[in-house]
Amino acid sequence: MLTARQLLILKCIVEEFVETAEPVGSKTLMTKYQLPYSSATIRNEMSFLEEHGYLEKTHTSSGRVPSTDGYRFYVDTLMQPNVDDEVKNQVSMILGNRHRSLNEIIKESCQILSQLTHLTTVALGPNAIYEHLQNITLVPLSEHTVTAIIVTDKGHVENRNFNIKNNAYMEDLTSCVNVMNELLDGTPINQVAFRLERDVKPILSARIKEHEVLFNAFLEAFMKFANNNVYFSGKENLLYQPEYDDVNKLRRLVSAFENSQSWKSLEPIALEDGVTVRIGNDSPIQDLNDVSVISASFKTGNKSKGSISVIGPTRMPYERVVSLVEYISKSLEEVLVDYDDKDDE
Repeated sequence: MLTARQLLILKCIVEEFVETAEPVGSKTLMTKYQLPYSSATIRNEMSFLEEHGYLEKTHTSSGRVPSTDGYRFYVDTLMQPNVDDEVKNQVSMILGNRHRSLNEIIKESCQILSQLTHLTTVALGPNAIYEHLQNITLVPLSEHTVTAIIVTDKGHVENRNFNIKNNAYMEDLTSCVNVMNELLDGTPINQVAFRLERDVKPILSARIKEHEVLFNAFLEAFMKFANNNVYFSGKENLLYQPEYDDVNKLRRLVSAFENSQSWKSLEPIALEDGVTVRIGNDSPIQDLNDVSVISASFKTGNKSKGSISVIGPTRMPYERVVSLVEYISKSLEEVLVDYDDKDDE
């Protein structure tokens, strides 16, 4: 059990290191934070906190830095999350525009969180098992180009462009879309590929000359639809963190971003309610022990969930980031559940 003095010193060290990325010494604590203790007393308490695993001593300075356990203790015990009214108004104004699809709203929230934290954010949309195909619409882009817009009942949108060679090709494409709309309406997205092969392909092969090309194009679009529900924003923000001056560290981090499987442990169904803080080795990024991931889930309907997370160095402003992740996830849930209710009316 830490004393009030030890708690105060630990809190100041965490917040100073988060701000400066420099090891913290007793003189800084006395002058900047005006702690009412002697330099010798502060050094003794810092030694105690180091012995008990809350602080670490660097090789380059007599100062201390927080350990993983120190950050964990700070998150669980010392911080006081709060979101100011200006940020609340900003989030409310941005999310208040309802004339967008579900995935546009999630992407926008991802961007807001990245801008407010100056870190990287990742959002996982709802699992495709909860989405159903609503319709496919052909929209001309130019004289020789048409895009097929695929929409689900949750507002998720995917599109595929086609180069129109001649009138016959356009007729085949239209016929293909009509068959799919007739046979696949209401099909769960994760079952569309199977239904395409079983139900749609035989009809296309009998009616359409270039059925193989069109079939493969739509199959690829639906496969992408079912698997690609990971959105990133602010990847470049980590380039400016001193922790990632090391090229090898940065390379591993970028590799993790490129591999969406790295984020499967943040699958929204598995997330607990409230904010989850994963520090160091607990984070889903393997081989990097100085990364933290702060996540919260949000409902996108009666059964489906998504999640939104902030990724940054373990030296991140936990108080502010936890506050923002919690507030934005709750705001996002209110918008999306309301959005879902309106769709059901």
